[in-house]
Amino acid sequence: MDSRIMQTFQKEITCPICMKYFIDPVTLDCGHSFCRPCLYLGWHDILVLAPCYVCKEMVEKRDFKTNVRMKKLASLARKATLWQFLSSEEHMCGAHKEMKKIFCEEDKSLLCVLCSNSQEHEAHRHWQIECAAEQHRENLLKKMHSVWEKYCESHRNLIMEMMTMDSWEAYGDTVHRIESMQLYVAQPLNPELSVGPITGLIDRLNCFRMDITLYPERAHSHVFLHGELRSVLVGCDPQGASWNTPTSECFLAWGTQTFTDGRYYWELDVGDCWNWALGICNDDWKENREDKMHDVEGLFLLGCVKEGTRYTLFTTSPLVLHYIPRPIGQIGVFLDCNGRTVSFINVAQSSLIHSIPHCSFSPRLKSVFCCSHF
Repeated sequence: MDSRIMQTFQKEITCPICMKYFIDPVTLDCGHSFCRPCLYLGWHDILVLAPCYVCKEMVEKRDFKTNVRMKKLASLARKATLWQFLSSEEHMCGAHKEMKKIFCEEDKSLLCVLCSNSQEHEAHRHWQIECAAEQHRENLLKKMHSVWEKYCESHRNLIMEMMTMDSWEAYGDTVHRIESMQLYVAQPLNPELSVGPITGLIDRLNCFRMDITLYPERAHSHVFLHGELRSVLVGCDPQGASWNTPTSECFLAWGTQTFTDGRYYWELDVGDCWNWALGICNDDWKENREDKMHDVEGLFLLGCVKEGTRYTLFTTSPLVLHYIPRPIGQIGVFLDCNGRTVSFINVAQSSLIHSIPHCSFSPRLKSVFCCSHF
C-alpha cells in the first residue's frame, strides 16, 4: 500500500487528543471523533456546552454513542501494528527463532508456539496475542468507565457541597449585615418621662386654697351629687340601680363659684380612675354647651384617657399630650385670673403636671369636672 495512503488512514483513526489509535471512539455533531476517555477527561469541568478540540464548535455535552465502524478500523490498525512489531527480528523467540504469537496469562509474557507447549508453560492458560490484547483493552475500558462514573458522582457531590457552603456563607453574611444594621436602628424608648418634686410647692399653693362646691343641678341624668355637694358619682343612681348606655357618653359637673379676678387653688380626688377631665371653663361655654363636648374652645382642662393598656394625659387649649405618669388621688388646680394661667398639680408627688399660659378667659370662669362612660 502506498505510504501516503497509509499515513492518511492512520491519521483518520488517530485521536487528536492522545495521538493514539482510537479507544472507544465517539463522534461529535461537528463530525470530529475522539477517544471517549480523552474527551470526557478534558470536559470534566464543563456542565452543558463544550468546544470541539479541533474546530472549537460548541457541542452539547451528553452520553455519546460509540462509533462502531471507527472502533473496528482502529482495532484492525492496532493488530497490523502488533504483527509488524512481533515480526521484527529483535522480538523473535531466542530459543526457537519463531514469532511470539501466544500470551501466557500466568507469567504475563509473550511466547512462541513451541515455548507455550513446553513443560514450563503447558499447564498455564494461553491466549492468542490479538485476543489477549483486545480482552485487556476491554477490561481496561470497563475499569476506566467505572472510575469515570465515580469521579463524576464525586464531582457532582463536590459542586453541591460547594453550593451549600456558598449558601451558608451568604446566609452568614446576611446575618452579619442585619446585626450591623441593627446597631443603627433606633431602639424603642419608653415615652413616659419622670417628673421631679418641687419642695414647698403645696405649702405655697395652700395660701390660695378654697373649696369647690359642685353645682346643685344634675349635669346629666347619670351624674349624682352627694352630701355637701363636693363629691360626684357616675354610673349608677343613689339606690344602686345599674344602667347601661349603648354608646360612650360624657358627664359634666361644675362648681357654683364664679371667678373674675385673683388667684385660687383647689384639689379634686380622681382616685385610681381614668377617662376624666378637670379644670376651668368660660361661663359662656357652660351656657351654650348643649350637654356636648365637641368643641373644646373655652375649656382649659387636664384629662386622662385609657387606650388599651396605656394611659395618656392631655391638656386642652391647645391640645397637648403629656408623657408622664398619670396622677392618682388628689389633683390640684391653680387659677391665676390676672396672669391668664391655669396650672395642674400632682399633689401626691408635689410636682407640676402642666401650666396652660395665655388663656383666652371670658369675664366669668367656673371650675368644671367631666368624665366619660364607655
